[in-house]
Amino acid sequence: MSRAVRTRSTIPSRMSTVTTSPRASRSIRARASLTPASLRGTVIKTKVWMEREGRFVIGDGGLKLLLGVLEHGSLLGAAKEIGWSYRHAWGYLKQAEAALGTPLTIPRPGKGASRGMALTEMGRLVLEQLVAARNRIDDAVGPSGPTSKDIAARGRRHRSRAADDQPRTPRGDWRTRR
Repeated sequence: MSRAVRTRSTIPSRMSTVTTSPRASRSIRARASLTPASLRGTVIKTKVWMEREGRFVIGDGGLKLLLGVLEHGSLLGAAKEIGWSYRHAWGYLKQAEAALGTPLTIPRPGKGASRGMALTEMGRLVLEQLVAARNRIDDAVGPSGPTSKDIAARGRRHRSRAADDQPRTPRGDWRTRR
């Protein structure tokens, strides 16, 4: 035998009527009393990324990278700002351009401060779409994207755990190795 159970919560009214058995409704009420305390300290996190034909193009890190290129006028300045190595930033950008099939940046020739990198029209469009999507999500659930520390951690090289466990010994003389 099933019955409709009306619960009091912050859930919108169209979602608050649930059809359950009497046994399940007791279980729901028991869990409802534990929910606020058990959720204390939790945070909703989201990630935004763009795909093309099922292939990853660019995400939150790329968003920060493109914003940095726009602000600093160079890939090096953008990479330093988000805590990525230049090599990681370059590879990320090249992977995104390969997935889209079009460049997102163009080099700015010159010497000194006039030299650097600028966004192409496609780079600006990608940036606008990602910023709009991130802003819509943040407006709905609050700032929930990765922190600067999270993004920086993606661009760092991590040593393998197996290498950490092995003792470091001198390699010896190359002439005696067989």
